[in-house]
Amino acid sequence: MPTKIGNLFMTAIIASPLHGLMGEGFAVITVTGRKTGRRISTPINVSPQAGELVVISYRSRNWWKNLLDGRTGELRHRGKTIPVAARILDQTPGVKPMLKSYFDQYPGRAKYFGIQTGAGERVSEEALDRAAQERVVILLAPVASG
Repeated sequence: MPTKIGNLFMTAIIASPLHGLMGEGFAVITVTGRKTGRRISTPINVSPQAGELVVISYRSRNWWKNLLDGRTGELRHRGKTIPVAARILDQTPGVKPMLKSYFDQYPGRAKYFGIQTGAGERVSEEALDRAAQERVVILLAPVASG
């Protein structure tokens, strides 16, 4: 799990002119808290897939819940800030096929999910089931500001 200090450090670098050092897979999402109304910035990993940016988060994290019910956020990615809307897959039957597609596209990333791949770098059904119970998938797409 990320720490507050680690998140602050990552957020500062991604928001700075040094963002290129982190690579294109890192971004900062800023959401408005549903209960507090405060702006919350969180560093995230993003991966392009089918015209959207895929974010995979633990269910236990809270930031993504601020994108429910059509709420939007701001994404700082590759030196630009854009408004985004989210499609959130938080039910295991919807999460599992997205994780399978993600691991098919990025097989080397399975290890970051605590998943060991077998021959041919395929993720087992059991590992997908376990990961789908622990994670949510957030699909981010740009929206018109206004």
